[in-house]
Amino acid sequence: MTTRLTRTLTGQHGFTLVEVLVAVLIIMVGLVAVASGFQYATSGVATGRGETIATFLAEQRVEQLKTVAMTNYDPPYPAGLSLAAGTTTEFCQTSTIGATASNCQAAAITGTTSYTRVTTIIDITTDAGRCTGVAPLLCKRIRVAVTYRPVTSSGDVSQARTIDLFAVVTPRS
Repeated sequence: MTTRLTRTLTGQHGFTLVEVLVAVLIIMVGLVAVASGFQYATSGVATGRGETIATFLAEQRVEQLKTVAMTNYDPPYPAGLSLAAGTTTEFCQTSTIGATASNCQAAAITGTTSYTRVTTIIDITTDAGRCTGVAPLLCKRIRVAVTYRPVTSSGDVSQARTIDLFAVVTPRS
């Protein structure tokens, strides 16, 4: 009986346990590399989304101010959005971006990702003749800064990022 058993075992071919373990190790290393790549990709998508929203909010404010400049460049300004020199701060939420005209408010928003939009308007009166109009309101320099805290791949929200957008408006002549 031992002769028959020995003959049957020696005639079979297959993988040894060591070969199988090495193959599993190589596959696991590859899968870990792919999984970490997915983590970086998702982090990049989240960062891109945050920058896109911040850029949209900055461009939205500049376009609103350009509209005001087309209709009402000189004071007295009506209530609401105006080209008066100064700084305004608003807090914007991401849930209504693009859905409504006013997705920003003066009070801080709690319980959701918030973007802080700071608009600074400066009257330019000494620009070496490059601006036209009636003094002292020759040109207006607009700076819109949108600050937000992106969620990183490790869940950290401590790094504030800022998008700055600059524009100069002049009265129509």
